[in-house]
Amino acid sequence: MIRTPESPLRTLRVMREGLVERAEGRVDLLLETLVSREVFTRDDREEVLSQAGPRGRVRKVLDILDCKGEEAAGTFLLALGHLSDVTDEASVQRNVTTHTAEYSKAMQKHKAVLRRRSESMLYYNTRHGEKIAFSQHYVNLLVVKGHHSLELRKHEVLTFGQRRLALQSKALEKRVIRPAQLFTNSAGGRPPKRVLVTGVAGIGKTVLVQKILCDFGESMEHLEFDFVIHLTFRDLNLISKPVSFRDLVLRKNGHLGKCVDAVLANESKLLIVLDGFDEFKHYRSCNVDAFVTEPDEESEVAEVLSSLIQGELLPEASVLLTSRPMAVSYVPVGSIDCFAVITGFSTAEIRDYFQRYFQQEQEAQQMFEKVAANELMLTLCYIPAFCHIVCSILKDSGGLSRESPKTMTDIYTQYLVALLRTHSCGRVDVCDGRQGDVGEQQRHKETVLKLGKLAYQKLMDHETLFYSRDLEAVEVLDCTIISTFLDKTSVQEPGFTEDVFSFTHLTVQEFFAALHVSMAGEEVSPEVWEEPTSSHPHQDDAGEGGHLDLFDRFLSGLLSERNRALLSRCAGLEPPATQADVYRRGLLRKLQHLCESGGQVLTQLHCLFEQQDDTLLHQGFHPSMLRVNLSDVSLSAMDLAVVKHFLQDTTGVIAELDLTGSNVTADTLRALQPYLNRCTSLWLGENTLDMEAIQVLAEVLQSSDTLTYLGLGWADIGDEEVFVLAEAIRSRQSLREIWSDNFAGV
Repeated sequence: MIRTPESPLRTLRVMREGLVERAEGRVDLLLETLVSREVFTRDDREEVLSQAGPRGRVRKVLDILDCKGEEAAGTFLLALGHLSDVTDEASVQRNVTTHTAEYSKAMQKHKAVLRRRSESMLYYNTRHGEKIAFSQHYVNLLVVKGHHSLELRKHEVLTFGQRRLALQSKALEKRVIRPAQLFTNSAGGRPPKRVLVTGVAGIGKTVLVQKILCDFGESMEHLEFDFVIHLTFRDLNLISKPVSFRDLVLRKNGHLGKCVDAVLANESKLLIVLDGFDEFKHYRSCNVDAFVTEPDEESEVAEVLSSLIQGELLPEASVLLTSRPMAVSYVPVGSIDCFAVITGFSTAEIRDYFQRYFQQEQEAQQMFEKVAANELMLTLCYIPAFCHIVCSILKDSGGLSRESPKTMTDIYTQYLVALLRTHSCGRVDVCDGRQGDVGEQQRHKETVLKLGKLAYQKLMDHETLFYSRDLEAVEVLDCTIISTFLDKTSVQEPGFTEDVFSFTHLTVQEFFAALHVSMAGEEVSPEVWEEPTSSHPHQDDAGEGGHLDLFDRFLSGLLSERNRALLSRCAGLEPPATQADVYRRGLLRKLQHLCESGGQVLTQLHCLFEQQDDTLLHQGFHPSMLRVNLSDVSLSAMDLAVVKHFLQDTTGVIAELDLTGSNVTADTLRALQPYLNRCTSLWLGENTLDMEAIQVLAEVLQSSDTLTYLGLGWADIGDEEVFVLAEAIRSRQSLREIWSDNFAGV
C-alpha cells in the first residue's frame, strides 16, 4: 500500500523511479482513473498516450501531476495503492522461480567461466601467454556515488519545480563506495535497477567491471544475483543485422544454452553489465522511442540495448552501464536510478599500485618518490592507465628520462619510445645517442605510421574494431611489432571464424591517430584552423559530444617542441615544423574566440597545456575580454591543474568565470582563490557548497575589488552558509547582484 505523507508531491519526486517501476503495468488503468476523477483532462490523456512505451507514459503522468498540485498527487497515490493491493499477491506468485538442479548447475558453471575470464589483469603490453593475477594487482578505485552534473541532466526532463527540489533536498549521496555497493540503497529503500558509472579515459571503468566479474565468480560479492552477463560495446559493434537479446547473451555464453530462458525469466536475479557505451558506434541512436519488450524479439542492436537500458526489456533485471562522460548526453538518463563516478587513485593508492607493480619494497618506494617529486606527474597518476604506463617507463629506463613527463602526451610518447626500443636489435638504447639497426628502426617507423593511419580512419568512423583485411590494406598484417599495440580475438560467425583486432586501449588508438595527423602534413593545413569551432573538416560531427577531445590533446602534445625532438631522436619520427607552427597559431585563434564568446574552453586549455610553452600565450592571444566557461564539466584534478596553468599565464581582470555544475569543492575554490579575486562575474550555481567552501567564497567576497556579479542559482546552500555569505557581502558591499533564491530579503 502506498502511504501518503504530509506532501504527496514530494513523494512523487523522491520516489519517482520506484513509482515508474510499480505503475508501468497499470498505467492504462491509472490514466482512466485520473480522467474519471477529473484530475486529468482528455488533452492530458492524449499527451500521455503519445509517449513511447509504458514507462515513458508513467513518466509523463508524473510530469503532469507535478504541475497540478498536492491534491492531484494524492489522488494518484491512492489509486496506485488500490491497484497494487489487488495485484501484488499474484505478482509475487509469478516471480517465484524454482531452482531446479539444472539451473543450479548452470549457475556454478557460469561462475567458473567468469573466474577463468577475469582471473588475469588486462595490461596494455602484456606479452603473449603472460598472466598477471588480478587479485595480486587490483588496487581499489575511488567510486563516488552521486554525480551532480548527471543528476542535473537527468532532471532536465522534469519540471522546473522538480529540478529545484532535487537540488535543494541534499538527496545526492556523494560518498566513496565499494563496487559491491553500486546496487544497494543506504537509506534502506528499493535498490537501484539501472546504474550508470562514468569516468574519463583510462580511469578504470573496464577494470571495475572485471572486479565485479571476479568477485561474483569467486562468490565473494554480488550474491543477490544468480547470474552476471557481461557484454562489451566493442563486441556489439560487430553485429550488423537484427538480433534478440537472448542471442546476444548466447554469443559469448554458449554454456547457458540449455537454461538461458530460465535465466532471463528470473530477471530479478540477473545483473547485466554493458561496458564502454562511448565505444558503441550507434551510441547516438540509443535514446530512441522504438522498443522491444521480449528477450527473444529481434530488432536492431541499438533498439535492443536502448530497451534494456530504459527498462522496457527485462525491467526487473539490474543493469550496469559504463561510459566516458562525453557520450553521456546520449544515454537515456531519465531511466537511470543511480549515478556513480570513478575518480581514480588517491595518493595512497598510487603508492600501493607502485608497490604491487615493482614488488620489491625499496625499488617501489624509490620510484614513487621520483614521481611524487613531480606534482604534475603525480596528478596524472590518479588515472590508473597513465599510472601503469608511468611504471612501465620507470621500469624500462631505471628511472625518469632527462625530461620528466608532464602531460599525457609526454607519457604516451615515452611509452611508445620504450616499446620500440624493446623491439630493436640487441635492445640498443638509441635514446642515449647510439644508433641501433637503422634498417630495423626504419621498418618500425613505417609500421607505426601505418598503424597511425588505420587508427585515424577508424576513429573518424567511430570504430574500435577492425579485421585482417583492414591490416592487409595498410600492409602491416605480418609485422611482429603490431602485437605490442593490438589485441587479437577470434569471433565465431555462422560457418567460419574471423580474427578481430583492436588497439590495446582506446587511448592508444587516439594517440596513434594523432601521431598520423601530426606526421601527415596534408591533414593539418591552414584551412583546418580558420574555422574556430571545428578542427575536423573530414568529419562533420566528429567533435560532437567530445568524441575527439583526447585526440585533440594528443595532437597538440605531439606538435610541441619537446615531443617532436624526442620522436626524432629516438624513433626517427618528426612532425613537420611548419605544421606545428600552423597548429599553434590556430590553437591561439580558437582559444581567443572562445574566451571572447564565452564558449566551452576546457579542451583548448588542455591543448594549450600539452604544448608546455610558457611563451605561447604572449605570441598571439589578445582577447578583448576574458571569459572562461567551464560549466557542466565535473572538474578532475588534472582539469584543475590545466585551468590554473592557463590563468596564471594571463593578467588583468577575468570578465567571467563560469563553474556552474562543475562539482566544485572547498579544495577547488581554495586552489583557484587567487584567480577568483580577479573575477568580475563568478558563477557557482548547481554545485553543493558546504560550509568550508562557503568560507572560501566569503574570503573572496571580502578581499576582491572586482567581483560584481555572483551566481549561486540552484546551489545546495544551507541557512548557516547563507548567513556567512551575507556577513561577507555586508562587510565589503562591492557586489552589485547575486543570483540565488537563498538571498531573498538579504
